[in-house]
Amino acid sequence: MTVPPRDSRPPLTSILSGSLLREPLRAALAARTPTRAPAGSGAASAVLVPLFEADDGVRVWLVRRATGMRSHSGQVAFPGGKRDPEDASLLDTALRETAEEIGVAPSLVDVLGPLDDLVTGTGYVISPYVGWVARDAAPVANPSEVARIFSAPFARFLSEPGTASELVGRMGYAIDGELVWGATSAVARRLAAIVREITRT
Repeated sequence: MTVPPRDSRPPLTSILSGSLLREPLRAALAARTPTRAPAGSGAASAVLVPLFEADDGVRVWLVRRATGMRSHSGQVAFPGGKRDPEDASLLDTALRETAEEIGVAPSLVDVLGPLDDLVTGTGYVISPYVGWVARDAAPVANPSEVARIFSAPFARFLSEPGTASELVGRMGYAIDGELVWGATSAVARRLAAIVREITRT
């Protein structure tokens, strides 16, 4: 009887429960070429997907945008925004906006790599960047832009989005009293797909 070789790959739950994710994710992002939207697809913008390690595993910082904002008012998002003329790159946009919105300086972010562009129905092209935030970073909301900062277990995005009554027919995630849907949910799920691939290599 032939015994199949034992699978030495760490289980997904193990990767998400400690620092095992950081370097494999960096390597996976470096090995892929992100898809960029054609010119003219929308206003250039960028977000940071700010992962960090907590006692209960890898989590991600999210914000609920302040009411009264010109776009996406009151919605849950990753820190980020529209590219300014002085931004040298879209990565600079993501880091600048993160510092402005939640007070996390670029020096506290280890940038792991980019994800594919996402074209929204509201006229934006979002270029997401994955960052690993220092565990001792203490985000502080800029009240003119952010109503609330909260964190979610990243493992939550490995499951399929739901259609709970709180989502009012939208596909997304109900987390900590907030609704994560739309572009934010799409970006999180794209990163989750890459994390799943890490366990298959």
